[in-house]
Amino acid sequence: MQIECTAGSGRCTVKLILNTTDGKGLCGFLTGGSKPHVGGVAYAVPRPKSSGEGLTADVSSICGPGHKDVYAAQTVAKSLCIMAEEPVCICAGLHVDGASGEELKQMMAACQEAAETAAAKYKASREG
Repeated sequence: MQIECTAGSGRCTVKLILNTTDGKGLCGFLTGGSKPHVGGVAYAVPRPKSSGEGLTADVSSICGPGHKDVYAAQTVAKSLCIMAEEPVCICAGLHVDGASGEELKQMMAACQEAAETAAAKYKASREG
């Protein structure tokens, strides 16, 4: 099954395409801005919190030289991993020419929104 989500607006719009594996993990491509590309990859694996209450995730990442996309990949992978309770791999490539600090914040918020929307759609598909 494939899940697609779009979040944000204007130059700060992001798109998440998520492929599922029937409960064995999620793999997605997160793009945004004017030049979709492969900039960074994050892999998150769920585990119990050391307090014993709830889940967290261990995250490994790889980024291309000079790319900051890995921060978006890490954010989305960790969020989805905890919400779905499955391993998640996200490849991200976001680029906005001359982005301001505010636009970068908006884009990261849109990434989080896309993760939450995708998790809700995924959970609904597993329940239905």
